[in-house]
Amino acid sequence: MAAQPALVHACTGFAAAPAEPAAGGLRVARVDDLWQHANNLSGWQQQYDQLSRGRFQGELQELWLEDLQVFEERTSQALRQRCRIPEGTLWVGITLARDGSRIDGQAAAHDGMMVCAHPDEFELGTPAGHRIFGVVTRLDALRTHASRVGQALHTDDLRQAGWLHCSAATLARLREGLGQVLGSPMDTPAGSQHPQARQHVQQAVFDMVLAALGEAQGRADEATDRPSAARRRDLVRAVMADLQSQPDAVPTVPELCERFHVSRRTLQYAFEDVVGESPAVYLRCLRLNAVQRLLREGRVAQVQDAAAQYGFWSLSQFTADYRRHFGERPSDTRERARAG
Repeated sequence: MAAQPALVHACTGFAAAPAEPAAGGLRVARVDDLWQHANNLSGWQQQYDQLSRGRFQGELQELWLEDLQVFEERTSQALRQRCRIPEGTLWVGITLARDGSRIDGQAAAHDGMMVCAHPDEFELGTPAGHRIFGVVTRLDALRTHASRVGQALHTDDLRQAGWLHCSAATLARLREGLGQVLGSPMDTPAGSQHPQARQHVQQAVFDMVLAALGEAQGRADEATDRPSAARRRDLVRAVMADLQSQPDAVPTVPELCERFHVSRRTLQYAFEDVVGESPAVYLRCLRLNAVQRLLREGRVAQVQDAAAQYGFWSLSQFTADYRRHFGERPSDTRERARAG
């Protein structure tokens, strides 16, 4: 990633936040000190006031990739939070339940996500037992990804902190996807230091955020992106020929969009109509097959190295997917290959 301005900036009344950690690093912090917890989130400037009675306990899981930060925060007491995000970034916050949280005085809607794309201070009011997923992404990187997949990104109406409405299904996918990215304390991402794995997971988070923003802002225009039946067949035929020419170099969906000069939605419609699967699901199957070839040919010593090489982030999720797909564990494939 090209050099960027420092994410942490001075602001009166706030303690200095931790420096931005190395990309791919997963950090977990559990503390019982409110001040320490408020300043655990890297890159942010925050000040918390406790409003409910009782001992405070806070937990933060935080992951940095090249152009974004993903975190889950848990707080035991009701809080008033004064927050500032880094300049040139977009923050999206998704609570795990409708818990009465407020952003700049606006109560949460039944289905909604919090957003902010300016570095000025905003205020959150959160109840006891609060849990929230957060994504902070550099706006320039998100715009680049949106352009690659043919989606317009409108940020003018995100300049003021507030809520955007989304469907329950979209929010559920966001929560599930971000939970898988962060994993659990017993499932540290296997490929956190592997560039292909980091690239795949960053693109997946970008896709989730763009899908939610597109729906919430009401900017989706399906008619202009739905090709004719003949064009759908021709597009899929061309993509399949490209994929078959390089079976061990499985591209990502954004790379296919760039290569064939189509939007993500156009590619989605074509694959669903012609193949019966989304391009993401189809490419995931190709990646599983590529890993199987690596294991059969003995080209890698460890299963997690093979998985990370093809962008699989969580070893436990990869193992479950592999077993469903091939009817055996990846370690079984490796051992059979070694046995001759």
